[in-house]
Amino acid sequence: MASSYPPAQLSLTAPSAAPAEEARQEGFELPAHTASVARARARLRSKLQHWGFPEELGHTAQLVISEFVTNAVLHTDTVRIRCRIHLDSERLRIEVSDEGAQNCAPQPRSATLDEVNGRGLQLVGALAQRWGVSAHGTRCGRVVWAELGMTGAL
Repeated sequence: MASSYPPAQLSLTAPSAAPAEEARQEGFELPAHTASVARARARLRSKLQHWGFPEELGHTAQLVISEFVTNAVLHTDTVRIRCRIHLDSERLRIEVSDEGAQNCAPQPRSATLDEVNGRGLQLVGALAQRWGVSAHGTRCGRVVWAELGMTGAL
């Protein structure tokens, strides 16, 4: 069955950078364990509160990072997960990278009505301005990223 959701965008370029005085960023690593999903969400929430990020958009950001970390834990053979958030006047970019040996990108799928899993990337696609997957280059793994728009938020 064909999905009505666009596939993940493969992007090997970084978004345009804002002036250094406007951009804020944070990075952290977590072990690839299910408990790391809540830890990633808490780290993101804390940093966004510190930056004065709107609470409602913060909930959306937490959903996105939860989905990406969960997928890295459950669907890759990685040991460590790296998270990076970048906030400028136009967008919040969330990146989650793994070290998995798989050579495939996560794809949204169509879950049946009685399935409890399988809708996370569909939600990300509906909530984010853009999202996609970037290769690590010569290293194994990938970076899954999403951008949430900031127009009128700050």
